Amino acid sequence: MDLTKEARTIVQTARRGALATLMGEACDPYASLVSTVVGADMLPLLLLSALSQHAQNLAGDPRASLLLESTAVATAPDALAAGRVTLQGIVEPADKDALREMYLAAHPEAEMYYPFTDFHLYRLNAPRLHFVAGFGRVVWLEMGMLS
Repeated sequence: MDLTKEARTIVQTARRGALATLMGEACDPYASLVSTVVGADMLPLLLLSALSQHAQNLAGDPRASLLLESTAVATAPDALAAGRVTLQGIVEPADKDALREMYLAAHPEAEMYYPFTDFHLYRLNAPRLHFVAGFGRVVWLEMGMLS
């Protein structure tokens, strides 16, 4: 399988990832686990509460990084040999109402808090990604290559 196809598969199938944001004036790194699904534009969508630390960090600085792992990580004898994608970009508001059905299809457990007014949907606008397919198989890919 070519690297672009492998990276696309991870982006399309990942349902959770590690979101890294910048915290406070010192811009200290802060990572947290988030649920995600990819939109039609191949960019990850995140449902975040305004009360969460990562949402507060994004309000101060919208730059973020999102690490997504291959589903093979769970069964791989060496998790570092399995594929993973890191997207870097700007987190921007997304249309929560228009994307409701898609998001909830991937995360039905979110149905109970999706309507809460402190929860907002965001898109990570990442122009490129870093793909590690295992030892010695590492590339930067433009997001447009995944379409």
